[in-house]
Amino acid sequence: MDYFFTVLSVIVFVENRVQDRIDYNELEKATGFSLAHIRDVFAKTTGTTLSKYILNRKIANAAYEILYNRHSIITIATKYGFSNHDTFTRAFKRVTGLTPSEFRRKRPPVRRIMLCAGLFGIGLPNQEKREDDKS
Repeated sequence: MDYFFTVLSVIVFVENRVQDRIDYNELEKATGFSLAHIRDVFAKTTGTTLSKYILNRKIANAAYEILYNRHSIITIATKYGFSNHDTFTRAFKRVTGLTPSEFRRKRPPVRRIMLCAGLFGIGLPNQEKREDDKS
């Protein structure tokens, strides 16, 4: 079965709420599927878990803000739903390989990447490499 529209719906849902806490009940209503089914289809289709995808999208968007605005790192962390600086720093380093402060200082490039056919978003250098490797 082709799950393109299910995955597209999930990606659009996440992108529209990347600064918010993702309400899984709302996601179920938006897609018409159970959370278990959504997670299964998403993982099988994309090769990543839904929770990891959500974290990566939050970090990619936060990374863009770290580079292109003057807000403090904790302000940006809070904006993307992280409860404290340590939690954000650990997640950020796990995804990017750098702490938020190192990222701001080194200024690695962030680019537009294709999230799904016809849908683009902010991408980190290591995410682009992984996407190219899948081809």
